[in-house]
Amino acid sequence: MTPMTSARPFAALAAAAALALAAPAHAQGPATAAPIPPAAQGLWVNGACSDPDALLFVTGRAWALLPREGAQELWRVERTDQTGGFTLAVADDPDRTRLLLRADGTRLETRTPSAKQADDQLPGDAPAIEWARCAGVPTTLAALHGEGLAFLGALDGIEAACAGGEAAPCLAALFGWADLTRDGVLSAAEIARLVRGVTHVAMLATGTEVGDLAAAVGASAVGGLAAAYALIASLDYDASGTLSLAELLQDRSPMPGLAGPASPPAPSVAGPPLAGAALAGQLGALRTLLDQLGPMLGLPPR
Repeated sequence: MTPMTSARPFAALAAAAALALAAPAHAQGPATAAPIPPAAQGLWVNGACSDPDALLFVTGRAWALLPREGAQELWRVERTDQTGGFTLAVADDPDRTRLLLRADGTRLETRTPSAKQADDQLPGDAPAIEWARCAGVPTTLAALHGEGLAFLGALDGIEAACAGGEAAPCLAALFGWADLTRDGVLSAAEIARLVRGVTHVAMLATGTEVGDLAAAVGASAVGGLAAAYALIASLDYDASGTLSLAELLQDRSPMPGLAGPASPPAPSVAGPPLAGAALAGQLGALRTLLDQLGPMLGLPPR
């Protein structure tokens, strides 16, 4: 698996938007409307708080299982239901993975039913796993998972903003999460944090071993900063050293020409149109320049 650490200017924002837009469109009906209840949401620990065997992070529309060893995985919820005193969450993966959750204050019980058990037979005899709230977790786990889980916690809201498929509300939601200092602009550090968070969640979304996740998060610490400076250099039109939402949306939302001519009428130019040979020469020079810049811009080879 390749870590998402590209320095292409729009890599982080495009990846974050893709995560939100790729979330399942929830089917209609009473069994699909409600998110996982707030009482079951948040970070849960299996084992001792000082030395967890696993972490479980739950949002309204997702859960991530982070064991001490083995696969680190994320499931996005397609539908929920109530059965036998549990909340049933059904994921959108090909296996339609199911998770039963029952919260009681600072305790959470989960069960993972077998594929053979029908929904109306749950909870059945699936083994129970006990989880608890903790005041904190070891520093190594916080460093590995903290920024990724912060982004995952915001992804439900970003998903809702992106549901209409329009750029402006989607990017505004991403911008709002990334703007940690709430000053209306993004610094290089804030953009780099976004890259690290997106990298973590993208790795979980496809499933990854803990060692590979740690390597990707470590690489994104450098790649995220490179992406941040590239994004600012590309879009910082007022040379402030930061990036505003208006700069991010410039020429993208709204798209030029939606309301008619994209610019005022051009003044009349004296003389005949540029000869075909001269025009071809100028376009040829531009094409050569684009060929040289293509790899830096992430353009496909021609």
